Amino acid sequence: MKIVWCLTLFFFSASVQALTLTDDSGQAVRLSAPAQRIITLTPHATELMFAVGAGQQVVGAVDYSDYPADAEKIPRVGGYSGLNIEAILALQPDLIIYWPEGNPAREIQRLKQLKMPLYASDPNSFADIARSLEHYGEISGNVAKGQQAATQFRQRLNALQQRYAGAGKLRVFYQVWHQPLVTQSGDTFISRVLALCGGENIFANLPMRSPQISEEAVLAENPDVIIASGMAAERPEWLNHWRRYPHLNAVKHNHLYHVHPDLLHRPTPRLLDGAEQVCALLHRVRQKP
Repeated sequence: MKIVWCLTLFFFSASVQALTLTDDSGQAVRLSAPAQRIITLTPHATELMFAVGAGQQVVGAVDYSDYPADAEKIPRVGGYSGLNIEAILALQPDLIIYWPEGNPAREIQRLKQLKMPLYASDPNSFADIARSLEHYGEISGNVAKGQQAATQFRQRLNALQQRYAGAGKLRVFYQVWHQPLVTQSGDTFISRVLALCGGENIFANLPMRSPQISEEAVLAENPDVIIASGMAAERPEWLNHWRRYPHLNAVKHNHLYHVHPDLLHRPTPRLLDGAEQVCALLHRVRQKP
């Protein structure tokens, strides 16, 4: 009788732990139990794992997975130039989180052929980020922490939405890079940050998420504000390139700004840190005569 009870308890526990989630590519991801050995193939996934209390379960990550500080200690399995498939296999992960837009399609296909457990992560809105926190909590066995992080994110977002709901519109050019000249379209979380703060993305209607544009296109749109990201915390020197065009509204009124790219280029809770900075900048512009 005792043996039967133990077996029943075992199978019941296993069924409770098993889970199925739909990832950001629309594929069903089935796990027999929450993942304990996770590889993150994009910095935002690493950061989200730490946000739900699962940082210690990440056994492999890619270059630039640098937040929080403990993330820098995780062994590297590749970067923007490619993935080290052998290193990934050697770590024996029970889940690999990848970025469809950022990871090489050929190498992701190779991992699929090897029957590796994959979860596509591509949060593209505030709602996506909150849902990702909940999903990351579930797949790592940190359900309560994931729900808590999602709730805090939604509450903070709601406070910003209420604060800037009546903000006057400002036409904004968001510059990702200078050579080539790259911006963001309307179907991006960066553009949604601009909208949250009362900014109107002048290239919102372009079809690609990260389109290349010409200087002439920027001059024709004549933005009120230019916000640049770059690659580091320091203001990029190329932002001052626009001063060659004194008739440009953003130049005429000295509305050339920089926000640390990590705060705007990663769909994590820190995106709201970047949003607060953008909102403060645009509010300052509105206060000027």
